[in-house]
Amino acid sequence: MVQVSRAGLGDLIENWGVTNPEVITLQVSNGFSTVKEINRRLILESIRVNSPTSRADIARETGLHPSTITRIVASLIEEGLVREEGVGENDLGRKPILLSLVPEAIHVIGVAIESTFISGVLANLDAEIVAKIEVALEDTSVDGVRGQLIEVVDYLLAWAKRHQVSVIGIGIAMHGIIDTSSGTSVFAPAYGWHDVPMAHFVNNRYKLPVRIDNNANAMALGEYWFGNGKGVDNLLVIKMGQAVGSGIVLDGKIFRGPDYLAGEIGHLTVMFDGPLCRCGNFGCLEAVTSIESVVRKARLQLKRGSSSALLDLVHGEPDLLSFQELCEGAKSGDRLALELWEEVGSHLGLAIANTVNILNPTKILVGGDIYPALDYILPRAQEIAKLKAFGASDRNLTVERVGLGADAVSIGAVTLILREIFQPLN
Repeated sequence: MVQVSRAGLGDLIENWGVTNPEVITLQVSNGFSTVKEINRRLILESIRVNSPTSRADIARETGLHPSTITRIVASLIEEGLVREEGVGENDLGRKPILLSLVPEAIHVIGVAIESTFISGVLANLDAEIVAKIEVALEDTSVDGVRGQLIEVVDYLLAWAKRHQVSVIGIGIAMHGIIDTSSGTSVFAPAYGWHDVPMAHFVNNRYKLPVRIDNNANAMALGEYWFGNGKGVDNLLVIKMGQAVGSGIVLDGKIFRGPDYLAGEIGHLTVMFDGPLCRCGNFGCLEAVTSIESVVRKARLQLKRGSSSALLDLVHGEPDLLSFQELCEGAKSGDRLALELWEEVGSHLGLAIANTVNILNPTKILVGGDIYPALDYILPRAQEIAKLKAFGASDRNLTVERVGLGADAVSIGAVTLILREIFQPLN
């Protein structure tokens, strides 16, 4: 890891401002001080997106005066956030010096709080993971979850201290309805929580900036910045696991809805007379495609005498069947396993088609805990989506897996903090 100037970076870590007099800082919600100077953000974002790039290229993209760019870039280099690396091509005159970010300059902790586990990563400015930890969630009470969250964050902070890297913030992604403005878990159905101030608790303990959002929204943001949705301004990202939800990117921004309820694709009805969902309705997408529902159906089929090699994997005990065996069975070509995953794909494809007819996204990405089974789900989902979505046969409707794999939610949580550095505030 590189060592950076504490003179500049120390202030950045403490209050997200710098000592340079050109920079203006402003207090925003939660006491989260961010760099408000729009020109600085524009330049950082231009370097992030186009790296390596030149001062002249930044001027053309941002419209800023070259002297302004020169002063701010000099400050960023002094702080250790930006570096010069080589020269670019130029047919006329002097060749331009190229600029890029210093990924190792600062790091962010990203935490995914799921229904059965908590995963945490420490990542740099390029979202490259340098440390990771996952713990099983044994107690879903407020105190229990907070206790294991502390365990995860403490581990990552200790790792950062040992390796002398700077941590500037903590992003948290969790299931349920999240009030992002106050950092409150409004409703976490898997835990039975209501109105728990998670961001306030974490900020008080660690004295670091904290951002929190729904896990599907965070995953969508991470994919938009770093994954298979990079640069796709209209994007639907579906998270499938024990629950099913989605994050929506419209015109380059996460769409949450006024009550933070946008993206609940898991509660679209895909079977009118389907099984009861946890929400109280029947036939919801979540009720027929969650990992729990698919495993339950497989066990029932085995008990009813379906011929399947899955029984060999669980020594003849259907109740021992798990998600892992269902994936192994599909990989080995077991008919029952493949049929069950194809059925999931059919339901998912119908839900995608209905959503596409409303939102018209350019790309649909699918991820979450169900990631290992996507090879057996996505072909059928793509087929049904193209069949059912209005006008889909006349355009390239892309349905594919997320690019960040099993770490998509954690990286999304990291991105909740990174966007505060790079993107100009509206």
